[in-house]
Amino acid sequence: MAILTPASDLKKILVSRTDRLGDVILSLPIATALKKALPNTEVAFLVKPYTAPITKRITQIDETFSITSSRKGLHIFKIYKPDAVIFAKPELQLAIEAVMAKIDVRIGTGYRYYSGLFTRWVYEHRQKGTKHESEYSVNLLSPLIDQNFEVEMPSLIVSEIGKIEAENKLKELGIEGKYIVVHPGSFGSSPDYLPEDYAQVCLFLLEKHKDLSIVISAGPNEIGIANKVLVNGLNNNSKIKIVSDLSLDAFSELLRGASLMLGSASGPAHLSALVNTPTVSLFPGLQPMWPARWKPLGKEVSVLVPHADEPLCIDCNCNRKKEPENCIKRIPSVSYTHLRAHETVLDLVCRLLLEKKNTHTQFSL
Repeated sequence: MAILTPASDLKKILVSRTDRLGDVILSLPIATALKKALPNTEVAFLVKPYTAPITKRITQIDETFSITSSRKGLHIFKIYKPDAVIFAKPELQLAIEAVMAKIDVRIGTGYRYYSGLFTRWVYEHRQKGTKHESEYSVNLLSPLIDQNFEVEMPSLIVSEIGKIEAENKLKELGIEGKYIVVHPGSFGSSPDYLPEDYAQVCLFLLEKHKDLSIVISAGPNEIGIANKVLVNGLNNNSKIKIVSDLSLDAFSELLRGASLMLGSASGPAHLSALVNTPTVSLFPGLQPMWPARWKPLGKEVSVLVPHADEPLCIDCNCNRKKEPENCIKRIPSVSYTHLRAHETVLDLVCRLLLEKKNTHTQFSL
């Protein structure tokens, strides 16, 4: 195949995004854009094994591949034989293996020391965070297709097996009817909100909404922070439970059945938005982890950031160690120290629950 192969001649395109859940979800608009521009082209994603259950349930993605200890990138490239690889996450080893597999079209950033391994380049510095991550993603198509793409999130097909698993877990925990999911951890992808502040929000919610149950979700290595939420006055409350052992398919369906999801700027918030559950996500207020770049994309997504006029933290000295606008501990949980025009976490969650009353479908247990 000749260099600079026309896009119309590309029969198989592989998108490589081998990092975390939220990153993969915000790369999904690449598949939507490709299917619109090149409807006869097969689109595949190369992801980590733990995110594969999501890409496998996207209609616009025809194939999903995962790198394992026994299945390296070179093996996948040679078996699948894509005409083009789009490196949504640039990786030196995969770039070398794409060259070894003699893949003609290799699209990646023009700003890495190994960018010469690519054959088409996109010149954008993502660390500046001036665009949303999904926009950076679809802009990777610019060397292939001469048109501007609007970001369009695909739909996540319901996992019937995952739905049964989630329903069974709720029954096992004794949770019936309306529930919300609170995910206090971030697996290191963003700053964590204080467990005691999550606990305060949960306590007030249970007081205000007698028919509500709360699921505290925890991913790998996050059970500790989930337990810290419980020990702040919630240990003996039968309407709040921890869930930490669901498959990703089941977790997505747990989120789909929830009335609302509350958490930090992490993969679960992006997954919640993908299944169109009302989502409240807590963010730092400045670059690089701010909502301008990382806000979850969905029909009902709200974000809260620290405000400059809120008091500084005494315990973490956020005015010394970091810029105060980036300390999410300064987002008030249930009340402000004095009157403000901003909503607290509790205010926002209660307002959204009221707006969604009797309009959002829960599991019928």
